[in-house]
Amino acid sequence: MKNILGPLAVAGILTFAAAMSASADVKLGTPFSDHMVLQRDRAVPVWGSAEPGEAVSVSFAGQTLKAVAKADGSWRVDLRPLAASKEGRTLTAAAASGRAEVADVLVGEVWFASGQSNMECPIWSGDPRFRDANGAMMINSTYRPYIRWVRNEHKWSAKPAKIDGTAWRDYSPESFMNNGGVRWLSAVAYYYALELYGALDVPIGIIDSTWGGTNIDAWTPRCGYEGHPELKDVAEYPVTDKWDKSMSRGPISGSNQQPTVLWNGMVDAWTPFAIRGFIWYQGCHNAGEAGRYCAKMHALYDGWSKAFENPGLRLYFAELAPFAASWFEIQQAQKKFAAEEGNAAIAVLADAGNLRDIHPNNKEIVAKRLALHALKNDYGFDNVRPNSPTLKSWKVENGAMVLSFNDARGWYVYEADRSIAPNFEIAGPDNRFVPAKLANVDGNGRVRGADLVVSSEEVKEPCRLRYLYKSPFTGTLYNDVCLPLGSFEVDARTNKPTRVGAPVRLGDAEQAKELEGYRKIQTLDIPVRPNYAQNPPPRPEFSGEFSRVAYLLELESMDGTVDWVLTSMDVPESAKASSLGVPCRAGERIQGRVSGLTVRSNRSNVKPVTNYDGGSVEFWAPNYGQRKMVDGIGGDDTRYDFNDSPNLGQGAEVGYGSMQVHDWKSGATIWALNNFNGDATCDIGIGNNEDGDHPDWTFMHNASRWRTRRLSIFVQQKR
Repeated sequence: MKNILGPLAVAGILTFAAAMSASADVKLGTPFSDHMVLQRDRAVPVWGSAEPGEAVSVSFAGQTLKAVAKADGSWRVDLRPLAASKEGRTLTAAAASGRAEVADVLVGEVWFASGQSNMECPIWSGDPRFRDANGAMMINSTYRPYIRWVRNEHKWSAKPAKIDGTAWRDYSPESFMNNGGVRWLSAVAYYYALELYGALDVPIGIIDSTWGGTNIDAWTPRCGYEGHPELKDVAEYPVTDKWDKSMSRGPISGSNQQPTVLWNGMVDAWTPFAIRGFIWYQGCHNAGEAGRYCAKMHALYDGWSKAFENPGLRLYFAELAPFAASWFEIQQAQKKFAAEEGNAAIAVLADAGNLRDIHPNNKEIVAKRLALHALKNDYGFDNVRPNSPTLKSWKVENGAMVLSFNDARGWYVYEADRSIAPNFEIAGPDNRFVPAKLANVDGNGRVRGADLVVSSEEVKEPCRLRYLYKSPFTGTLYNDVCLPLGSFEVDARTNKPTRVGAPVRLGDAEQAKELEGYRKIQTLDIPVRPNYAQNPPPRPEFSGEFSRVAYLLELESMDGTVDWVLTSMDVPESAKASSLGVPCRAGERIQGRVSGLTVRSNRSNVKPVTNYDGGSVEFWAPNYGQRKMVDGIGGDDTRYDFNDSPNLGQGAEVGYGSMQVHDWKSGATIWALNNFNGDATCDIGIGNNEDGDHPDWTFMHNASRWRTRRLSIFVQQKR
């Protein structure tokens, strides 16, 4: 089939409208170029520039509207809603100084695709690890002249920037293979547009604005942060075009990671273009701050809907697919946002990952599940059921958890051993999770009834349940329309740790009476990614002799309230003030029992003690293992807890790092700071960790849950 767009698109040269603007004063904005698609059934802004005060006349599809260029040269008109049309018509902007024309303009459905690498992953490329599995077949055999696509090149900017030379192309082998050096279209975007066209038979426009390895902050416009005081630190980040590594904060680890900079460089110039909505696939780069991600999704959506002047803007987004790392926490944040925002919906991908590759190459299934939401919510396909199951209610019955779900009239287990759905775990009052089985499934994988009954012979009184928390993270449970159940949890504990006493602010706990007579020798505000091996903090300094040391750990929540714990103890023998700080240098290690332990906290799961003989510490710079190290204090060789063993081998002097205080008699962690010597999100917590497998918070990578993580060290002079 002949490519109807002709040599302009094949050669990838500047469009006619762009060429015209070089010799005429009147110009059209970024989206407007040959072969484009306009959004049907809603007002369509058309804008551009001209001489200040110049009258501009815009004509399209029988409409003619007039505007006068403002003092800055900008002008805009809004076309009245248009019906869908496959007829290629001309849009004209004319003024006394000249005219700009855009040829072959269609009217249909327009969508924006954005996010990081799993959205950017192209329909085809020269990299076998970064392309769709069927892309070569698709681009060489698909002719869809009424689907048009455009891709924005990578560009970050500290301020809103222009995008020049926009070139729309169709779905044809010539368009994809002879694209003038332009990157191939996103595979998810490719299939999404194809799905919509097949269902609607109207022109489809798809805009690809993606960049791998980027965070959500960079794609969020400044206006999105309005009404989100919990993100004030992000909204006020000092964006600069002279970024350096010292400006790193949390997920901001490069110039193109700064808040707003990809919105400025790759999206802003498209506003307020009329679109139906946008599809989004992102989250890996923000996985270390799951506690903030729901709020950041709200800011993203709010900003896009404001800037595109579309309060009903749709946002359909992809859940992070299974990989070698756990996405459990951020998946819960994604689901929370989907439940809170009425114009958003999530495509669950629990079965669509690759545990060896963060870029699974089946992008068609992602697009199909995203498209189901559009067909149901936007295009009147009432019989479509687009939602994966979500937990509706639960109860404990005969030693099992009975779970009821929305969007599940029946179930099927697609697994070799169909009596076990991998990654169901259940726990009793001791918070120790064990693998669990489905009690109501037959040998063919059919579940009896609409509920799931989950139990384990090892747990007689279940009060907690998790699904897809542990590797291999891959879902095998499907509802009756073959959509997978995604990760979720049930926490039915009646004694969950809570904050006790009146709310306090950062620094208030320094007034505790237990610190009378102590002198502060160091305060550290711990970064999310400390990397203390490369950038060690100052060492605590104190002249003279001292007999006791105290550590105050304060964790400030996003709302400004604080959890805190204070531990004081007799100074271990031979310890100097400089050795009492975070151990980040070779040879630093203090381990074993301590005497005279006093503990105070505003957390209910921390037992207060005074002058206690059951305390121990684990301060060291290297990696460590689960094997018990110190005789006579117990411990568990299968978990990281209060009696672990540092790696003392040659060449392993500095590694993960541990700074922990324990109540070994009770088998409890009092507080822990781990993983501070590398460039990764550190572990931190007060009391026993009841959310992960290890009581001492090892491998939690949770530091971004808090706005501030402050460790203060005090000493008491000898009397």
